[in-house]
Parts: sequence; structure tokens; C-alpha cells
Amino acid sequence: MPSLSGVRVLVWGLGRHGGGLAAARLCRREGADVAILDAKPAAQCGDDGAAALADGFACHVGDCSHAAFASAELLVPSPAIPPRAWPAAHPPIASPEALALARHRGRRVGVTGTKGKSTTAMLTGALLGWRVAGNSWRPLCEAVSEDPHADLVCELSSFQLWYLREMRPHFDAAILTLLAADHLDWHPDVAHYRSAKLALLGWAEVVAAAAQSMPLLPDGLPLLPPAAPPSAGDLLVPGPHNRANAALGLAVARHLGVAEAELLPRLRRAEPLPHRLRTVHQAGGVAFVDDSIATTPEAAIAGLASFDGPLAVILGGSDKGADFAELARTVAARSASAVLLGATAQRIRAAGVVAPIATSLDEAVRLAVAALPGRGTVLLSPACASFDLFRGFDHRGACFAEAARRLFP
Repeated sequence: MPSLSGVRVLVWGLGRHGGGLAAARLCRREGADVAILDAKPAAQCGDDGAAALADGFACHVGDCSHAAFASAELLVPSPAIPPRAWPAAHPPIASPEALALARHRGRRVGVTGTKGKSTTAMLTGALLGWRVAGNSWRPLCEAVSEDPHADLVCELSSFQLWYLREMRPHFDAAILTLLAADHLDWHPDVAHYRSAKLALLGWAEVVAAAAQSMPLLPDGLPLLPPAAPPSAGDLLVPGPHNRANAALGLAVARHLGVAEAELLPRLRRAEPLPHRLRTVHQAGGVAFVDDSIATTPEAAIAGLASFDGPLAVILGGSDKGADFAELARTVAARSASAVLLGATAQRIRAAGVVAPIATSLDEAVRLAVAALPGRGTVLLSPACASFDLFRGFDHRGACFAEAARRLFP
């Protein structure tokens, strides 16, 4: 990638995980004249917006019709900006991940999939002893700026991979977790979404893939032999799907030379991530489990399979066009009680989930506890995005934990 010294760079969108701010800082350190364009004033963009103002960046409000867009020599878009938002004519593009990977000099493993990629990235990082960055982790621009020679496990979304399609960065290994359908509000169709995900596998020396995703793989990939899943006692994160994801990390760690004697001790120390099947409160015989990251039916189905005993699940949120029929069958087969919440409540009920509809998260928690026989698990695994009632899945999970502690001290 050519020098950025003196180049007029426009960072388009601060993003939700600090990627835009980290990219702006990287470009400025290399001598670029950097401005930021967002749909909201920087003062309304949380900590990143405040930091951008404190750093002295010129922060504009608007879209691609803004004058700053036309005057830029290089555009750095947030991956959350879909292809349809781009005008036909625009300056050259380099995504934050492209900027970072062009400067990275260490080894790297890429992790993607519809669900399970954050936990799998965490487990793989723990097994390898490498840093984890990208997507829901710290921005790649930040990690690479800190140490360009560090070995990295890179969690990559379909959005990020689409923007990397022309660069085709090299990876020492790639991991594909469960691949289903998601983000059809960004991608025009399922084929486009899958193509973005599967592209990563063609950029890697070797590939480890979940069994459910194998039928979707192109021919000729250098696949690693599957590793045996660890026992439940070797993982702090619950669920058979997480044991399967840990097996993918084990296969890559063995391939990259981690000693066999190191693997299980490292795996046993890997702590569950927030909002991913994490117990956030216990009251009497009831455990409250936050799985707010489960924003698809497939993820909620995996959550339902992660617990024994009486179970009440809170489902519903904003609509991404998902099909809830299989989820309804799983709820019934599991004999789980359900409570519905949010914009998709009626659609989930119409799919066959017989459940009351709550008007608030507090009411949903109360109804879920009332459905249990004095013991068991209340699981927030919504199968939907959160933007109808919450700022994001993390805000939804935090509200769930607070409600559980307040209502059932």
C-alpha cells in the first residue's frame, strides 16, 4: 500500500467497535490529513466520538453527498456501510482491515462464520498464546499499530471480508464455524453473504471447518483433519457447539506447532466472553444465562442444547428476515418454556412457539422465572438482533443481567 504522507483521507463511519477511530489514528501517524464523516455528530457517537474530538480530527456529519467525500484522495469506510451505499464514482477505498493487514508482519489466523466466531477466536488465541483482534475485539488497526510483528488471531465478519476481497490477504490458517444465513439487511442475498465468508478460506494455507459447513465448501481446499472435541470438563464455556468449535482451534494449534502437553491446560484457562452463554446471576435454584449474542435462530438453537434440566428461554428482537420454524420445533422438542419480546414476537409465535408476549425485558424475566418449577435456567438467547429496544446485543445483555439481579436478589 503506498505511503499516506500528505494524503487527504476520509474515514467514513466511526463504527461500533472503535475501528474507524483506530484507522484515523493510524493514517494520521503516517502523515495523512485525516477527517471523519459520520451520520451522527461526533458528540453523539459515544466514547469514540469524544476521543475523535479530543484528538482534534475534523468531524463532519452527513453521507456520501458531503463535500468532504468528493475532496478525499482515499476513503476508509466502516465495514458496516453496505455496497449499495456507495456512489458509482468515488475515490480509492481501503477498509480499516486492509490498512491493518497491509502493515502486519506477523503470522495470522482468520476466523469467520455465522455464529461462534468470537468464542472460537478466543479459544484459538488461548491455545496459540496469540493476541485476538478484529470484529467484536479490539480493532485490527490498533493491534497492528501497537506491534506490527505480533502473531494475531483475526475475527472477521462478512462485511470486513467483502471489503478485503480485492486485497486477498494471506493467512497461515483459517477457521470457519457454523455457516448459515445472516445480515440480509446488508447483503443482497444469501449467496452474496456466503461468498464473502467463504472467500477467507481461499486466502489461507490450511482450513479447519465445522462439520455443518462442510457441504458448502468449494473443492480443493487444504483441509486440516478434524480434532476430537474436548470433554465438557475441559471447557469453561458450555455447550456441545463450543466443544466442536474448540476442536477447530485445537486442529489449527497442532498444525502451527503448539506442543500437545500445552493444549488442554491452555484450553481450561480460557474464560467465557460476555453475552455468550455466560451465567450472570443466580437466585435460589435459578441460573440466569446471558446469550444475547445469539442473534440468529441457529445460535439460539445451539443455546437451547447447552443446558440440562428445566429451561425458560427469552426470544425476540428486531427483524433480520430469519425463518423461525426450526427454532419453534427445537423449543417444543426441548420442552422449554418460552417468553417472547420485541418486534419479532408475533412472527415467532406464528412459526409455532406457544408463549406469552412481554411488553418489557423486566416482564420477560418475571414470566420466564414463573414458568420454571422453582429451579432451572432462564436463558436470554433471542434469535434476533436487538435494535428495536436496545443499542446493541451488549446493551441488551447488560439490561438482562441488571433485571435479573434487581428482580430476584
